[in-house]
Amino acid sequence: MSSLRPDGRSREMLRRQRLHRSRVPSASGSAEYRIDGTIVVAAVHGPLRIAPWREAHDRGVIDVELSAPGWMSRDDQRACEGRLRGAIERCVELRDFPRFGLRISARVVSDDGNAEAACVNAVCCALIDANVPMRGLICANACALTREGSMVIDPTKREETEARAVVRACALSKHREKDEIAIVGCSTTGALTEKEYLDAIAFIVDATAAVVNIQKKSIARYEVHGKLHEDEAPKKRQNTEDAPMEGMENRPLG
Repeated sequence: MSSLRPDGRSREMLRRQRLHRSRVPSASGSAEYRIDGTIVVAAVHGPLRIAPWREAHDRGVIDVELSAPGWMSRDDQRACEGRLRGAIERCVELRDFPRFGLRISARVVSDDGNAEAACVNAVCCALIDANVPMRGLICANACALTREGSMVIDPTKREETEARAVVRACALSKHREKDEIAIVGCSTTGALTEKEYLDAIAFIVDATAAVVNIQKKSIARYEVHGKLHEDEAPKKRQNTEDAPMEGMENRPLG
């Protein structure tokens, strides 16, 4: 019996991922992130002045709005917004813009699985596009536990629907090295044991490290200022350039 998944991948292979920067001209920064058939567009506005009653004298304020009509229920959208906000607050240097706010939006254009990870990754790239000061890169992925007991990374919509459980996790790569990755948010659906949960998190961390490395290569194609400036020589920014996540299609982890 073949161990390959319906789309031809082995259980540890990621789908092709693509990043397009500066997709929303009116935003301070934006990005479109694709995981095969899953597409998310994120935009960042600010730092902006906010109502006095919402100000924090020593830090900035984050507003997150997720739009996924037809793809997520209203309750799932609100829960995902909360996890997104928590991850952003862990990675953005909020003390660099006290009394101001960032307005962040993410729109799910299509969902063929792993949409929450695409939202996180799109928002991270949009923050960088807006030159928002950050402690590191945030990156997310999901792991599905099949009814046969095997784990598959980066599940499709069909795999998510048929899975016994799905674990989603977001990590902060503070120094952009694998051993510096820290989990800053996670969620589960379905039933699984503690061991299965920990194994799934470890599986996701491996995938996160791989995607972060590809994000770095894509980011290095542009002129990036501030705390995440790459060591490579800056290149002229091209808003319409397609920056693919090269090498991630049907590539095993590790």
